[in-house]
Amino acid sequence: MSQLDPKLKDLLVREAHLKLSREQLRPVWVEKEAELRAVQTSKPTFLPIMGRRSKEAYLARLAAAQETVTILRNGLDVIERCEPHIKKMIEEEIENVLRNQCEEYVQALAARRQKEDWVRCLDRFATKIYEFTRSLGNVRNIACSGYARDTKVYSQGAVQGFMLAITAAQKVEEEIKFANRISTEQARLLNENGFDTRPLPRLQETAYAVWVSKISSLALAEAQVQFDLLIEQTKKLYETGIPELRAQADNVDVMQGNEIHNFLLAAWEQFRAEVAPEIFSGDTEKNVAETERMLVSAARNSVLGRLEKLPQAEG
Repeated sequence: MSQLDPKLKDLLVREAHLKLSREQLRPVWVEKEAELRAVQTSKPTFLPIMGRRSKEAYLARLAAAQETVTILRNGLDVIERCEPHIKKMIEEEIENVLRNQCEEYVQALAARRQKEDWVRCLDRFATKIYEFTRSLGNVRNIACSGYARDTKVYSQGAVQGFMLAITAAQKVEEEIKFANRISTEQARLLNENGFDTRPLPRLQETAYAVWVSKISSLALAEAQVQFDLLIEQTKKLYETGIPELRAQADNVDVMQGNEIHNFLLAAWEQFRAEVAPEIFSGDTEKNVAETERMLVSAARNSVLGRLEKLPQAEG
């Protein structure tokens, strides 16, 4: 316990007392709600014309039942208001502890941030695919001009077009390698630090440069068929494949975030177990009241602080 940060320990104790208070109050509240309904149901039909004593006795029972239920409801309302704030504060403190003391957690966060680099690769990949498709369309059109059908030789312009298309294809393949290296590195970091979750998607490797090179050796008619097949493939990849990859990456990012958060929750449970021996029911009522005052004071100071920062009206 001496190693647990004092602020975190205090918040964990407050959380435990809020939980204990609910466990104490709820069954009593349910019982008293039932009693109140019973009193309300037993309201005499001729209450307005009943004798004063009988009327006063019933109204006193009803008022007492209502007061008890109101007190219990207010107690539960205090817990419902306080708990979200305390839990948020605890989570922030545990996050700080893990960032400062747990290398596995830090490495997992770093691995998750690699999605940003991966997305930039995907964006560049989309640009390169678009440029490659344009270069294919261009060389396909040029190939028809100046083609020597008897010798099956393309014009110098077409040859240059093929070279440009091959270069564009190579740039596409480079972006695929960059993205896949990031995915591989992320998988390594996550696995080495004990996080069993899916890494970023891997892009399917292509052989577009080889394909274009083979097309350049074909007769025009056959080359046109291959051009159409290749352009159809690159267009489909640009229009549907890339959005699908982006969606997969978003899903993986959510899964990784949940896995990392589960690590934090596991630490939270461990810390709860550490403070459990120090939680005594006799302290609960006082602790809950102090927690409410603490949060109200913090909220008031926060509002006042914001008001002080506002520009004052000139007289």
